[in-house]
Amino acid sequence: MQFVYPCLPYQPRTVDPMWAQAQGLATGLVDMDNNRVWPPSLAMSTSGASQSEQVLYRGWMLTAAEYSQLAHLLPLAVSPAEYLSSHQATGWYEAVAGHTFPSSFLTEPVSLDFANGRRYFVKGLVKSVGDASILASQQQLEGFWQQQELAIDTTLFVRDFVALKPDSERRFFVVHGQVFSAGAILPEVLQAAVAALQPRLFYSFDVAETLGGQPVLVEVGDGQVSDLKEGSVAEFGNRVLRALAEARTS
Repeated sequence: MQFVYPCLPYQPRTVDPMWAQAQGLATGLVDMDNNRVWPPSLAMSTSGASQSEQVLYRGWMLTAAEYSQLAHLLPLAVSPAEYLSSHQATGWYEAVAGHTFPSSFLTEPVSLDFANGRRYFVKGLVKSVGDASILASQQQLEGFWQQQELAIDTTLFVRDFVALKPDSERRFFVVHGQVFSAGAILPEVLQAAVAALQPRLFYSFDVAETLGGQPVLVEVGDGQVSDLKEGSVAEFGNRVLRALAEARTS
């Protein structure tokens, strides 16, 4: 397993320092603006066949089209389909629906139940829009697409709003079913969520507590593009990236 990082803008041979590296692991660089890879031996051949072992990207969040572009450049360990299965809510929600907030996907403002103060948290398939994501009326829902300047057919991830205990959210990374964190312990009740997300190679997920103290899975993400949130870059490299290297070569 080799690891590939994005270049700094205008410095194509320099890795962006925010992405974790670990001593002793083979690494390379990718300049997607110019479709270049260093060392060149990492790249796919002109016929599309791999010229080297699989590589794992670690860097900025990529759209589906950008990740597909990357897959044409490099023999990726995480395929485009697997990337989207963690990166976009449509790829992971069904698998872990019993461990997270009740949710649905909307492409138009259908009628929702706002009775008795019920609220919803509305976001895209990847990102939220901050405080404006919390909707308390049908009128707010109907105006959401226009306020956020979204295309009419944009899919929104609509979730029951549940108040969470302040500062309780923690990020976990999973490598072939093995869970890593910066000091947090995964609640036993959520071990089943890890099993449900197999056989994904590398993903992240966030866990928080409701005001009543109930652990809940907040969301899933692709591990290649997920921020660390807690812990250090060096610790992540030496623990998580080394586990990835060993998982693919054992």
